[in-house]
Amino acid sequence: SRQVPPLRPSPGGMTREPQAEISEEAFLDAVAAIRFVNVDLSPIGAAILAALHFAIADDSRSFSRKLGIEHALVLREVTALSNVPLDLLSIVSRSERTQRTRYSLTDEGKRVLARAFAQN
Repeated sequence: SRQVPPLRPSPGGMTREPQAEISEEAFLDAVAAIRFVNVDLSPIGAAILAALHFAIADDSRSFSRKLGIEHALVLREVTALSNVPLDLLSIVSRSERTQRTRYSLTDEGKRVLARAFAQN
């Protein structure tokens, strides 16, 4: 099975010190658990939250590149995740030139991840 970049789960969001690897299957299980907790999330939206939680990516370009998803689709999803009614991400910064958007979890985003991973 393919390996996703190194990561370490953290209850509050992305860490800066990845220590272990997660399999593609485990990542997809995490995406499914997140979607189970919040049925309004798209697969891409849940994957963005899982990637943030597992320290795989905390910006739109990195996520797009590592998961092979078009950057425009990622930006659309980040916008949805950061606005009402979802309000799961907070925009940290955005590059005018490249549109790379850095984001972090809101309190609601942290609650969704805590519920998703408490069930596993």
